[in-house]
Amino acid sequence: MRGGIYIFSIFLVASLLCAEPQYSLYWDKLSYSSQLSTYLGDMRNAEQIAEKLRQSETPQTLFELGRLYYSRGLYHQALAFFQRTDFGGDSRLLLMGFCNIILGEPDSAKFYIVQITRPRLRAWSAAGLAKISGSIPSSVNDYPYIANYFTDIKKPADSSHTGGYTLQFGAFADSLRANTMMLKLEDIGLSPYIQKTKIGEKLLYRVRAEHFANKKDAENAGAALGDQFIYMVVPE
Repeated sequence: MRGGIYIFSIFLVASLLCAEPQYSLYWDKLSYSSQLSTYLGDMRNAEQIAEKLRQSETPQTLFELGRLYYSRGLYHQALAFFQRTDFGGDSRLLLMGFCNIILGEPDSAKFYIVQITRPRLRAWSAAGLAKISGSIPSSVNDYPYIANYFTDIKKPADSSHTGGYTLQFGAFADSLRANTMMLKLEDIGLSPYIQKTKIGEKLLYRVRAEHFANKKDAENAGAALGDQFIYMVVPE
């Protein structure tokens, strides 16, 4: 009996040490109040979180209400909350821009998006400006996760391209991550390769696989992979 309690105690301590940190710790790092961090860290439904947040009108709670309503597709309400706070920096500007794009106010959207300077948001800010202008930036080939943002924009026919096509599985700033992706592709029988490219001052490692004579063959090969990888069909 004693031995059982001892083993259980060790297991309990190990579980606590290895457990994931509370969600509220993330909000603490953003210098939110302990009360607000607790609200956001709790596993509650959206209505419960919104009810708690509405009890105070600090810059942080207004920003979080805006994000909450944005995630639920309530863009008018989200924009109203964002306009009542100056908290959130470039993240707030980006979401305000996207709200205005969705609500059909491109001039207002551009006003907010052009102010964004944070490097990690530049891909999205460029995507927003491209959405407004109705064009597709070449950077989409290096950031496949924003490709779906342009599904309603007709791509211009590439009549100048006469070479083959390939599948691109990402463009990484870290060569280690690129090599890891290559190994995953090799495991499923593909023949991947890395193409280095420089965009501005940034060196990227494009991970590509296979060679196809035409775009249709490349699209069929990509579709055969199912949903296990995010990829783009790109000219070689």
